[in-house]
Amino acid sequence: MADENETQNAPESGGESDKDTATQEWKPPTKQEWEAREAELSRVNAESAKRRVELKELKQKNESDAEKASREAEETAAARYKPTAVRAGARAALLEAEAKTERVTALAGLLDMSKLDIDDKGEITGLDAEVKRVRAEYPEFFKSEDDGKPRPGKLTPGGKQTSSAEKTAGEIIAARYGS
Repeated sequence: MADENETQNAPESGGESDKDTATQEWKPPTKQEWEAREAELSRVNAESAKRRVELKELKQKNESDAEKASREAEETAAARYKPTAVRAGARAALLEAEAKTERVTALAGLLDMSKLDIDDKGEITGLDAEVKRVRAEYPEFFKSEDDGKPRPGKLTPGGKQTSSAEKTAGEIIAARYGS
């Protein structure tokens, strides 16, 4: 009882501690902390997928004939359209990861489709990890920072460098005749 009175009579901690947390700057996690969190996330996602499979199996054991027919129809439809949806999502994810446009189809073929699945929300699970893996293995098929830089002009047979912008025929004729 005495402890309750002390906490009720104690001044609120809203003053100084709030100022302390407001002045502290956020620090990004270290690479090790980030990798540990990513590994933990992967582990938790795998465990969640395992539990979803177990739950699905339990539901199947206790379903009626009508529910079974409905489930089988859904599975047939999913088997038919899932690969198309996964490939389309994979292409979009590769483009978002800055894959070179002409290589997207080939890169989509390098993804391990057995690790990709569509969840109940319609999102593709495992796609981020697969895109990261392909990007690490084939970095030449992704845009790099120097792709957007202007290239130097061409060298002519006389050794002179021209500008990177090509001249039109009219500009060349005007330059020759001094117009």
